[in-house]
Amino acid sequence: MNRLVIESIEGRIIAGITMFVAIMVLIGWVAINEPARMASFERQSLGRSIERGGELYAANCATCHGANGYGQADLVPALNSPQFFGYDFLADVNGAIGRLQRQQAELQAQASELLTERNNLIAESTSLAQPPAEATPEAEATAEAQPTPAVDPQQRQAEIIARINEIDAQLDPSVEGSIGAQIAAIDVELEPLLAERDELLATLQPAIDRGYLAGIEQALARAELDGPLSFTEFLDRSADRLSQAGWGSDVASFVRTTLYHGRPGTTEMWQGRQMVAWAQLAGGPLRNDQIDDLTNFIVAWDKGNAWTLDDLFAVQQFMKLKADAALASAGPAMPTIRQESGNDLDQATALVTALVGDPDRGQGLYSGAVRSAGGPRLACSTCHSGGVQAPATEEKWDTVLSVRLALPEFSAWTVEKYLIHGIIYPNDYVVPGYASGVMPATYGDQLSAQDLADMLAYLRTYSSGQ
Repeated sequence: MNRLVIESIEGRIIAGITMFVAIMVLIGWVAINEPARMASFERQSLGRSIERGGELYAANCATCHGANGYGQADLVPALNSPQFFGYDFLADVNGAIGRLQRQQAELQAQASELLTERNNLIAESTSLAQPPAEATPEAEATAEAQPTPAVDPQQRQAEIIARINEIDAQLDPSVEGSIGAQIAAIDVELEPLLAERDELLATLQPAIDRGYLAGIEQALARAELDGPLSFTEFLDRSADRLSQAGWGSDVASFVRTTLYHGRPGTTEMWQGRQMVAWAQLAGGPLRNDQIDDLTNFIVAWDKGNAWTLDDLFAVQQFMKLKADAALASAGPAMPTIRQESGNDLDQATALVTALVGDPDRGQGLYSGAVRSAGGPRLACSTCHSGGVQAPATEEKWDTVLSVRLALPEFSAWTVEKYLIHGIIYPNDYVVPGYASGVMPATYGDQLSAQDLADMLAYLRTYSSGQ
């Protein structure tokens, strides 16, 4: 009994080393395989969570959203939808068009600057060619007190002509490498891409008829005023529900927060149906772990890049945007100014100025207390009060009258026409010192002629001429 299994010291050393090496190999093997084991465990855990979520969905959600998540027409939106998960059938061609249109917009801005410079040079050349007016004694005295360096008219005329020739060469499409040639070259590249996109849009028409790319007609109309890039950007946003809604996180977070908090105000869009809160913390029936299971089940519908047109056409109802005027339950009380004027500024001005404005209602529209004809509430005072982000409300009327209408491009305009132009087409002219693109370009689709008449009546109350 007292005999050792291994009697010799050498044998015991070898056995100890062997056991140590074996233990190290075992630990190494476990460490190497641990990530794979954990990944397998997580997949199994997620699979069980999705199964539980499926049971919860069938019991609580399928009645409204449909057993397959396709929604119900005009009643409840789909969750099993390429748009909901951000798959864009137009992504490749629309992305290529967007890159070219942005390049072209930059070139057109440069061309516009050159054209302005050319017009200024022509005006200067004309003034140099005119004989100098006879100087009065007062003017001669001022000139003697404040002498200015003499300018050789002939030399300056030569400089002007040389510069105009340079500008003409830059604007000439036939000059290789010029801005005009680059713009023309992009037009050639865009032509087949635009045709391809039109074909894809025609293919998508059955889904568009059900609400996919909501607002596409209005976007096309606005593109005539704001430029073709605005329609390209609209398609990019509207093919992705999260971008469309301005959501900055992922689908899982969007679903989870909706289940937790509901969607207040959805009765306006879905014929009285309200998306309520489902979490116990918000008064609903589901625990946090059940919310997670239900979220995992819905997110599992995502097919990544494997979505097909059949998946798109199976959707019975796409998402709606609360801010979209066309989705207001009662609809516009009267035609919007863009509809009534046919996008014609002079016609819009004539329609508005023929009406009697109510300054009290105009103040309500301006502050957001009163809804516009198209449905949404405006927030004009947010930016215009104090002139921090936009021209100050209190100074607007008199500033237009005394400063803006003195500019050559507005010399034949009235204050009413200038303000209507600024509201409907805000990016056509931006007051120096303020950023472009800040004011929404959608007010023409939200305001009626009476809305504009009331707002102008309110703005006019600040005029010193009242």
